[in-house]
Amino acid sequence: MAMNRGLLFVLVTVLFLLEGTVLKWIIPSVWQGNVAVATHFTLVVIMFIGLYYNRHLALFYGLGFGLLHDIVYYGPTMIGAYSFSMGVIGYVCGMASSRSRPNILFSMFIITMGNFLFEGILYSLYRLFQVTKDTPQWMFFHIMLPSVLINLLFALLIYVPLRKWLEDMVSQKPKED
Repeated sequence: MAMNRGLLFVLVTVLFLLEGTVLKWIIPSVWQGNVAVATHFTLVVIMFIGLYYNRHLALFYGLGFGLLHDIVYYGPTMIGAYSFSMGVIGYVCGMASSRSRPNILFSMFIITMGNFLFEGILYSLYRLFQVTKDTPQWMFFHIMLPSVLINLLFALLIYVPLRKWLEDMVSQKPKED
């Protein structure tokens, strides 16, 4: 089990690095003038961790990798917005699946709502501290909606292998009670 959790950390770290490097070049240049697509693949995996493994681990990963996002990518803007948002979203996703085993429709719904909530929290914090002056309508259509759609596509692509891997980790976890 320790090896699986180590590989999970490596997966999230690699996705974190890819978000800031390679994935910026993959988005078509035609889109970049009209919309701003933000790939939050680490957030998607953190939500899967909350849904299928453990909400406390998702909170920990959200706080840690959110703080890395704050420091590496958004340092001059504001420290703590990503850390808070990712931690809350990871934990809430874990709470959403605490009563039953999530299926694909439920998982994609939770991931979609989690992405919207994440973008909404970030926008609210940036608006509150006057980092942005953009209107909510402009943010929704030019940043939030395209970002959520790209992240949902990624979630669909990794759903089966990641779900199986996380469920295997849960079955190997020793019982504490």
